[in-house]
Amino acid sequence: MGRGSTLTMTPADEIKYQSDLVRTKQYTPLGRISKISIAPAEGWTPDPNDPLVRKWGRLMDLRGQYLPLAQSLDRSMLLITAPLIRKDGRVGLPDLPDPDWHAQPYTAEELTNPARDVFIKGVKTRVGVERAPEKDTPTLVPQSIRARADARIDGAASILVFQPVVNIAFQPEIEKRLVGDAWTVECGFNPANQTHMVLLIDEATGECHFFGGIYDIAGAKGPAPGGPEL
Repeated sequence: MGRGSTLTMTPADEIKYQSDLVRTKQYTPLGRISKISIAPAEGWTPDPNDPLVRKWGRLMDLRGQYLPLAQSLDRSMLLITAPLIRKDGRVGLPDLPDPDWHAQPYTAEELTNPARDVFIKGVKTRVGVERAPEKDTPTLVPQSIRARADARIDGAASILVFQPVVNIAFQPEIEKRLVGDAWTVECGFNPANQTHMVLLIDEATGECHFFGGIYDIAGAKGPAPGGPEL
């Protein structure tokens, strides 16, 4: 079990300390994050116009844009060792298919005379009605980090706060190899310092940090990434 933070470190202290650990590579890789689940919290109001939030709440889905997850050498805290940068170079989460999207119905011509290849005098020829690919291609919608944040850090306006983190799904790395299993980090309340696990994201740089709470790594029986047998 990891404790998530010390009893005396402030968020600013923690960010600097974690950044130093990442910079000097004082950590054990755990794998790559695929999803981060954040429970509803006081102060957070869901955007009724956001179809992703309406369907899945504050879930962060990192499909195709995985974040590397690590653990400090003393196994006391979780670390994210790369910034949250999209493929287009901007800070943020990847766009996802619109959960409200539906394929367009087939026309009578598409049903009765679909596009197909036939041979006419020995030459392959395309005949029939070609269905436009966009009719079957889901539209993408932005997965806004601001829509999932419930606060900003006082004195650091670019840093968004997400709390409480309840679950982190990741693909484990064991002996420097990613394996096919799905593992989770279960996050909880730390009675010693009265904190839940918090995710901090710097909108300006994409730098991410977990702060507070406690956590357990759970997965299939065997050697846990960076730890002993479960």
